[in-house]
Amino acid sequence: MRRTDRKRKTNGGFTLVELICVIAIMAILIAVAVPSYQNMQNKSAEQVAMANARSEYSAGKAQQALVDAQVLKPDETESYDYDPISDTATWVGEINGKTYTATFDGKSGEGTVSHK
Repeated sequence: MRRTDRKRKTNGGFTLVELICVIAIMAILIAVAVPSYQNMQNKSAEQVAMANARSEYSAGKAQQALVDAQVLKPDETESYDYDPISDTATWVGEINGKTYTATFDGKSGEGTVSHK
């Protein structure tokens, strides 16, 4: 008698359980990654707002220096209203519910940059 061994053919695919596990792992990774990405976007927008406020403050100081040096007369300036007695220039912007403010005091020549 001849003995024949029949080998079982194995299919090389994934089982349903394996696919469900992979999908669950991907869902967990996405759930962790999306909030982190949104936080990075919010921080970036806040940094842009602070940079704009600092830029406005620097522009105010430069404008003040030009007025003090009598290069520009106060009535010749287009974007800065200067009153040597009590003027302040203020830039205000709002990003992600936070308000950013840059203030320049024409009398003292100093300013502040802040956010709430």
